[in-house]
Amino acid sequence: MTETFPAHTEMFREARSYGMFLIVAGVLGAIAGILALVYPDITLLALALIAGVNLMLLGVLALIDAFGGEHDATSRLLAAVIGILGLIAGLVVIRRPGESLLAIVVILGVWLVVTGIVDFIRAFARLENRALRLLGALVDVILGILILALPKLSLGTLAILIGISFLVRGAVSVVRGIGLRRAAAAIAEEEAGSAAATA
Repeated sequence: MTETFPAHTEMFREARSYGMFLIVAGVLGAIAGILALVYPDITLLALALIAGVNLMLLGVLALIDAFGGEHDATSRLLAAVIGILGLIAGLVVIRRPGESLLAIVVILGVWLVVTGIVDFIRAFARLENRALRLLGALVDVILGILILALPKLSLGTLAILIGISFLVRGAVSVVRGIGLRRAAAAIAEEEAGSAAATA
């Protein structure tokens, strides 16, 4: 018992840290979404920078999911793929922020559809927050299809669609993070109670 307790303590600490990262990433994503919604007449350069940074943040979040947050092997692989795609898409958008509206439309549209489908599949691998994760995935797929289906999309409309997506993703991350921290705290209290009872 004394050998496994430190390992459990470390696991709870990592779970709480990951939960906090989810909350912070979710808040930042939500802020990016709100900025895009509040300022639909945003310039192409500003929108590209906001979208690029947030895509990279989401990519990092997915990679953390792949190497620590998920337990299922398939979910880990899918999370890793999404993480790499997010980093690549973010870098492309940031490196050429003012290139063209069409380029950003294609990159964001494809990324939303792919990540939405992957997140939809991953949602069935876990019970917690399944409905919320399915909702977020469906929103991404729908918005991605809308963006790709409207090649002559105006910058203002694109900003609104991106804003909605980032806001929803941010909310999902915050809820997941809070739930993870609460679950870790509850299990830690239970372990502490068991240790005190056996002492």
